[in-house]
Amino acid sequence: MKKTLLKTMYKCGAFAPFHWAHSQKVLILTYHRFGHETHPGKISAAQFESHLEYLSKHNRVLPLAETVECLNAGKSLPHNATVITIDDGYADAHEIAYPLLKKFGFPATVYAITDFLDEKIWLWTDLMRYVMLNTKTDAVRVEFGPKERTESELTTEARRLDLATRINSRLKRLPNRKKDQKIREIGKALKVEIPSLPTSEFAPIKWDHAREMDADNVRIESHTVTHPVLTNVGQASLDFEMRTSKKRLEEVLGRPVNHFCYPNGSLDKGVQTAAENAGYKTAVTTSYGFNDARTNQFLMNRIDAQPEIESFAQSVS
Repeated sequence: MKKTLLKTMYKCGAFAPFHWAHSQKVLILTYHRFGHETHPGKISAAQFESHLEYLSKHNRVLPLAETVECLNAGKSLPHNATVITIDDGYADAHEIAYPLLKKFGFPATVYAITDFLDEKIWLWTDLMRYVMLNTKTDAVRVEFGPKERTESELTTEARRLDLATRINSRLKRLPNRKKDQKIREIGKALKVEIPSLPTSEFAPIKWDHAREMDADNVRIESHTVTHPVLTNVGQASLDFEMRTSKKRLEEVLGRPVNHFCYPNGSLDKGVQTAAENAGYKTAVTTSYGFNDARTNQFLMNRIDAQPEIESFAQSVS
């Protein structure tokens, strides 16, 4: 019923008044994965193109740096100013998203994990996805304590990915070392041998592609070295993750890197201060909402891009 109502509202242009109500605020959109076809956890090429088509009619897509400069200087921005961000730096950002961004002439920001692009690590949340997709077990129960467990039958790919997401949500609460240990334990229990480097399904952008995108108004910015939950690491690791990723990107791209994204949106005052001390000018969160000149630029809000166009239209308005 809700989906039918959303479709009707979208077709009737019912979201237009809300665009006007928020027209003086800045929308920052969040994307992660893209696919050629519809797939759980990914935005398909057709869906992304429909998003960009919608934005071309109702919003003004701007580079992150230009938007921040206008907010700092108190300059007026175009109505419905919008920034597109893509987290992590998967290969599909270059393969699928980049050509469509070029087609519409839209700038964007990709927040990249440097050890991931250096092909040294998996993105840790993908390890559990790989395990669940490759185990031969029909049902899984993972214990986190005497009275805490996560379980599901694995009858479909969607169920497997949903279980991985729920396990990852619980793993985020563990200290970094215990999190890694628990992932190894689960993989061993389910008889899945995890390759040392990501498979093609979970692969990062190549550095040559990152440089190509960065030179073509799809800027590469920092998302740490290894993508830990920053509230779960000590000060030395916190400074390493922030400063080393910035330095590595600057070496590769040959320009200052000024913008940061908190992994998983996890932060506290210490994490925010570390981002400021590392020399960034802004940092984005996963807090839901729009932005204006009063927004703390180390606590910038974002809105997840919903796959279906009617849900997307509702979110961005």
